[in-house]
Amino acid sequence: MDRSFIYYPNDRSEKHIEIRKQQLSNLILEVLRRHPQLHYFQGFHDIVQVLLLVLGSDDSPLAVRRLSLLRIRDFMLPTISTAVTHLNLLPAILFAADRTLYHHLLPTNPFFALSATLTLYAHNIEHYSDIARLFDFLLAHDASTSIYLFASIILLRREELLAIDGREEPEILQFTLQKLPQPLDLENLIVRTVRLKTQHPPEKLPFGAWRRVSRYSVLKTTRDVNALRSQTLEHGEELFEKQARELRRQQVIQHIVKTVRKTAWTYRRPAAFLSLTIAVAGVAWWLGRGQPPNQTFLAGILRLQFWNDFARRLPGTVRLEL
Repeated sequence: MDRSFIYYPNDRSEKHIEIRKQQLSNLILEVLRRHPQLHYFQGFHDIVQVLLLVLGSDDSPLAVRRLSLLRIRDFMLPTISTAVTHLNLLPAILFAADRTLYHHLLPTNPFFALSATLTLYAHNIEHYSDIARLFDFLLAHDASTSIYLFASIILLRREELLAIDGREEPEILQFTLQKLPQPLDLENLIVRTVRLKTQHPPEKLPFGAWRRVSRYSVLKTTRDVNALRSQTLEHGEELFEKQARELRRQQVIQHIVKTVRKTAWTYRRPAAFLSLTIAVAGVAWWLGRGQPPNQTFLAGILRLQFWNDFARRLPGTVRLEL
């Protein structure tokens, strides 16, 4: 809360700002208590404070609840990995729009866009009239528009960015990309964003970027803005749970692969043996119904297979079975 209302409103007394901060705290707590599955993320207060200022303390709670469950749901999951999925669209957009600029920025991780896109630019824009106008634009379009907006900003700064040697001065390039240009010509950027998205829609982006997006992600569930209007808070909660389960499955698989690789390296078995152990680990995951197998259990499977592999070469040796 101490980092709230830094830039606006700038025509109110310190006492008024303290009241606003308390209202903001109450609003955030109300939303998270009503929907305990949601996870607070750094920057959530930046978004909520805009809605509080625009709608007031009476009308903002329902708006924040809808926004949290239906629009920024991906950012309120247990991990930040879903936000990374949003960022992965950025290189694909740049490749489609300007391959020279894409290759120039290739060594740079798209995390430079995280702060802006995660907070719908509320953390980066300093003028109340600008962020209110930008929210009007972003909330009238699907969730991918935020990424296209950042791509438009990059394309608008093309010459400035190409003048920086990313291999010799990566920090300067990263810093330049993180900071939005000042002043922001919002109306020009909005026009450019709409045009860019029309020319290179998400479904046609290269590298299979759109196919890798979960069907439960807001990137896809907000794609049809008219359909979004009919979605309820219950729809949002259901989509949240489905995406959370999908995320847990992905984490389990990553855990298994990491554990098997580590244990297999210890035994240094051939590729055929490694394939078998991965298959066994997959079965173990399936039997566990999504619970990560214990590392000791996986190691035991590997030792057992190692012994049986060795025993086949010794006549009369007893084979061990699970």
